[in-house]
Amino acid sequence: MNTHSEDTAGVAAVDERIIQELREEGGDLLADLVGMFVEEVPGQLTELEAALRKGDTGATRLTAHTLKGTAGNFGASQMQTLASAIEMKARDGALDGALAIFVQLRTECARVREALEAVR
Repeated sequence: MNTHSEDTAGVAAVDERIIQELREEGGDLLADLVGMFVEEVPGQLTELEAALRKGDTGATRLTAHTLKGTAGNFGASQMQTLASAIEMKARDGALDGALAIFVQLRTECARVREALEAVR
């Protein structure tokens, strides 16, 4: 099982220590969280893209914030950084360049999902 699924920058998609801690919590916590990621993140990405295209800074900020929190659950630092960048742009009311960051975020979410499905 390779939880690193590293990109060219060499950053792991998820933090193995956090995954191990979730596993050690017992029960189905890790599987449940991964299931939530798989079920909810695609819809959140769709919402985020729609908000960005409409120029809706409020919805953009909220959805990016939610994705940032989801990333934090797994130590998905790259995903967290990208979502945070979009959130900050929306908070500042300036979405210039946010769609380009969104494209990177969508790719990173797919990488995180792949890593999570490997450790589920």
